[in-house]
Amino acid sequence: MSLSTMNGFESKVDADTMHLTVSEVVSLTCNTKLLRLRSTDGRILPRHEAGAHIEVKVTLPDGRQAWNAYSLIGNPADRSVFEIAIKREETGRGGSRYLHDAVSEGGILEARRPVNGFSLDASATSHLLIAGGIGITPIYSLSSQLSRLKIRHRVIYCVRDMEDAPLLERLKQSAFAEVECHADNGQMQRYYDFENLLRDPVDAQRIYVCGPEPFIRAISRICERQQWNRGTVRSENFGGIRGAPNPKLTVHFAKRNKTIVVEQPETIVDAMVRNGLDPLYGCKRGECGICAVSVMSGAPLHRDMFLSEEEKKSQKYMCTCVSWSASEEITLDM
Repeated sequence: MSLSTMNGFESKVDADTMHLTVSEVVSLTCNTKLLRLRSTDGRILPRHEAGAHIEVKVTLPDGRQAWNAYSLIGNPADRSVFEIAIKREETGRGGSRYLHDAVSEGGILEARRPVNGFSLDASATSHLLIAGGIGITPIYSLSSQLSRLKIRHRVIYCVRDMEDAPLLERLKQSAFAEVECHADNGQMQRYYDFENLLRDPVDAQRIYVCGPEPFIRAISRICERQQWNRGTVRSENFGGIRGAPNPKLTVHFAKRNKTIVVEQPETIVDAMVRNGLDPLYGCKRGECGICAVSVMSGAPLHRDMFLSEEEKKSQKYMCTCVSWSASEEITLDM
């Protein structure tokens, strides 16, 4: 799964980049391909754990360059190769189309070192993994690691149709994974019944979710209603901002006397990085609250899981890594 940003994950973590050779291209489905990447100089690749991703530099149709994040789906013990799966997104900004159309075996890609914000919780007594669409990539990585550790777990894989379910056959090969793939054909009445699945909270269970932001938000809200313990749900969303009422948002920073324009799917925090504003942030999933700021005017459209319902209703705060605005302009106390 990929996240399009103009400057990517904050370089304070690790700004080093790598040059990788595309050693093999494998078709997984009609619109998803797997790339096997090796170091151009033959050196071993950086260490990573299950759930990690790398950012790959891509060229957009207008000539601009961006960083797209893709989950690493290979065995972390094999440091000779990285594997990433890319779904062609016709409605995206063009990063995935670039990797599908312009990259072939022997090509060279620039990438940032692995970052992991979606690791397994070793203290959990049971694990439920839920994927929506190409969100299967980090879920597959976590499932593979649990299987290597001989830990039984359950995987719910939701797709539009069975013809477009990359990595499904790989998942089914594990004797430790109970895999259920559900196809809804894009019909709301056929969506998976997560209300029933999550009806009874399980102590010390961890739920890992990856997919479109509304998919993650729906599952998180069900867990809240059913009174699962806070922190039970771990999520990864590489989709950026999509489906908000305003495709473009004007953001004013009162203390800095600066204004920027943000366009979906770029997030506010990524636009701040692009404009040299050096924002504070952590998880980029709306969970940690590091990026939370005070709102002076405007109507925040909350998509985080950090702020309380009371704080959200007050319209005084927002998490800039995932939230947007119902108004066309918003002023932040920054």
